[in-house]
Amino acid sequence: MRQDNERAGNRSPTRRYDSPVRARRAAETRRRITTAARELFTLHGFAGTTVAAIAGRAQVTPQTVYATFGSKGAIVRALLEQLEQDADAAGWAARIEAEAEPGRQLELFACWTGSMLSSSRAVIAAARGASQDPALVELREEGDRHRRSALRRLVSAMATHASFRPDLDLDSATDRAWLLTGLEVYLAATEGCGWSESEYADWLADALRQQLLTTGHRT
Repeated sequence: MRQDNERAGNRSPTRRYDSPVRARRAAETRRRITTAARELFTLHGFAGTTVAAIAGRAQVTPQTVYATFGSKGAIVRALLEQLEQDADAAGWAARIEAEAEPGRQLELFACWTGSMLSSSRAVIAAARGASQDPALVELREEGDRHRRSALRRLVSAMATHASFRPDLDLDSATDRAWLLTGLEVYLAATEGCGWSESEYADWLADALRQQLLTTGHRT
């Protein structure tokens, strides 16, 4: 019995150390796969990128890609989920919250929106290519709800300021901001009109001021 206990005691440290190592390796594998996928989506689009190509670029087997994500659409979902983190959403939110003037808040929000969408063109294009994937449809709906919630907080914070339009309630103001900041509007501006990121951000800031603030509203 004592020998059994000693053997068990000798094995437990190994198990404790193995778990963090496995977790780090799994995270590194996941990172390599998503990085490879993003690069290939940029070069060849969603339809033109195969799981085998992603595996080759990430230096793993196709079986590893499937075991890690399950499908090409799931890789896109993972990339979409990390967009805000990659675009420093927390940092931008802190800067916007620290700004006291509503017009400047809207300008900062427009800059962040343009920056995030511009840096994610390849992922956005891949998501459009996989638009029938049920997981991506669900994620898009979740993203729309998240964006509306964030805009509602922003609008609510500036609603007591003297420059906020008195004819708007919180729901109406949030609706207007939500419509203007949608992906379709961004794509229409940048792809349809050929605008740069800065041109889009300037237009969005001006449109938001006109819709929400007395200083930008034309009567």
